[in-house]
Amino acid sequence: MERAYVKQILIFLFPLFSFVSCFDSLLPYKSVKWSDGWEYRFLSEEESAHFQPAIEDLSLEYQPYHIPYVSLEKPTPKYLSARIRFRDSLGYPKPSLLLRGLVTFFDAYCGETKLQSEFLRLPPAEPSGVSPVIYNRNFVPVLELPNECLERYVYIVFFSEGILPLGFSEPPLYGDPTDHYKAIANRSQSFASLGFFFLILGLFSFYLFERRKKKQLLAFTWFSSISGIHFLSQSGFFGLFYYDTILPSFIIFILTLFLIPISCLYFFDQLVGSGRWNVIRMLWQFHVLFSIVILTLAFTETISMSVAILTFIWLCLPTLIIQIIVAWAQMVAKKPKAVLLVIGASALFILNAHDILSSLGILDSVPRSSHWGFFIFVVCLTLYGENLFRNSEIKYGTLQKEIVTAARIQNAILPPSPPRWEKMNISVYYQPSHEVGGDFYDFQALGGKKFGILIADVVGHGLGASIIASLSKFAFFQAYKHWANPSFLLSAMNEDLVKKSFGRFTTATYFYIDLESGKFMVSSAGHPSFFHWKAGTKELVEIKPKGKPLGILPGLTYAEEEYTFQPEDQFLFYTDGLTEEENEDRLEYGEKRLAKSFIETIAKQSIDPMAKVLENFHYFTGLSGSPHDDITIIHLHIKA
Repeated sequence: MERAYVKQILIFLFPLFSFVSCFDSLLPYKSVKWSDGWEYRFLSEEESAHFQPAIEDLSLEYQPYHIPYVSLEKPTPKYLSARIRFRDSLGYPKPSLLLRGLVTFFDAYCGETKLQSEFLRLPPAEPSGVSPVIYNRNFVPVLELPNECLERYVYIVFFSEGILPLGFSEPPLYGDPTDHYKAIANRSQSFASLGFFFLILGLFSFYLFERRKKKQLLAFTWFSSISGIHFLSQSGFFGLFYYDTILPSFIIFILTLFLIPISCLYFFDQLVGSGRWNVIRMLWQFHVLFSIVILTLAFTETISMSVAILTFIWLCLPTLIIQIIVAWAQMVAKKPKAVLLVIGASALFILNAHDILSSLGILDSVPRSSHWGFFIFVVCLTLYGENLFRNSEIKYGTLQKEIVTAARIQNAILPPSPPRWEKMNISVYYQPSHEVGGDFYDFQALGGKKFGILIADVVGHGLGASIIASLSKFAFFQAYKHWANPSFLLSAMNEDLVKKSFGRFTTATYFYIDLESGKFMVSSAGHPSFFHWKAGTKELVEIKPKGKPLGILPGLTYAEEEYTFQPEDQFLFYTDGLTEEENEDRLEYGEKRLAKSFIETIAKQSIDPMAKVLENFHYFTGLSGSPHDDITIIHLHIKA
């Protein structure tokens, strides 16, 4: 009941906030958009360098200026003069113009009076050289209009540096200069605060990603960091590093502008995306392709940057609508806290649509609130993601407890230590790649100086492999009557595992040795070979009986091979995790290196042969943590 009450409050407050943000009369300052009555004409470089308002007053080349100016023609003109006749002060004792958005201009005039200069031309170093352009560090985008300006033209001489848009990016505001200075301070503080907020949020989520390695956290880190850089580029933060050009700041602004919807949709996809035909996933992939194409055209000046931005805007609006529909689908599906997705996506759409329509002159509204829509969206996504992460952490903790239990069970089915049999020295090395593994082994004393050794490897590793390993070990004990017959034993284990392993197969080698007869028999179910060192002939023999893995097909039979041995002979059994481990050059350790290491170990008469084999293995692979696959090694030395 309490949660339903909170949800109703949020649903009520959201449209109220949207209405307040877009309502002009609630602004702390009063201004009007001065978008009607402007005229423009393109200038040559010489005309812009020797601009004279008195001559321009007589020009008949000026035509109506629809702000912002958008043309599909190739952006060849680099200079533009915009003018408007100042007819009425509208009751302001000291009226002024606030130039919003990205504008780059040399001078602003009222009659012959120069009002302001954003960029200054310096005299060329040589008579035929190019005049360098520097930024006016005292520039503030507020043009105060004296009373002498009434009934005169106000001129602004714009220029474009590189890919910068030419002219107004949005209509200027007309009002009191004090209110305009407040507006500038409010805008800068808002963007700077949001920028640092998103950067800190990104750093914190990256810290969590380093601990948990979840893709959602990495996606949110990317999204937050790009958003933070984007807002800082609009607050003038990057102007701390340069003054003579705003081109680097503009490039940062454009790149992050196009990256924000990609990173946002990718994060949204990581939160709610599923299925092959995931709309959100297809959207961010389409945005990647679109951004590459449209930015390439803009940076090569095939199209103007204004056209690129306008195309981007009209693409984003339907994307935001689809995002709202997906959020509503999550809510209809009764996903926990899905109302947060609806609120965030709706706020982002409504407040961005308001600013876009206002900039294009379709909506007659002054305030800018898209950044707050973005803030609401991020906060809602963060709260929704936090709920998912908390639930996943609970599930992760439960799974970890189950894995610990599985590890204890697996340790219980493995021999606690190698057996101490008469005339035999046995050493074992076992290292799973995860908390639990798919390798297992066993030793059985069968009486009459007869012994059996089993080594096996379930395909894969982790919890699933450990469960099949436990089933395989039980199948081994159920077939205890065949411990003296390797081929019968593997056939019996196979019949049992076919019914229980669900397609996950197991490789195994069973080694049966008779010390009285000096013979051993072996059968293999697709397991790697093992090595037999013959002390009498100083020869290392690789033995690899043929056979198919256990648990795939019923009714399989396995070959049984018989060999002789002598006192002081040695045997080395292993699983493929040992030979398939790679070094930093992607080279496998391999059977040949293992055989060479085994021969060197025997030649040096090492007190601990297993330690020497492992030393050579770690020297080649450089392995310091867990291996890529489970590793089991059994060394058997027949004493005289």
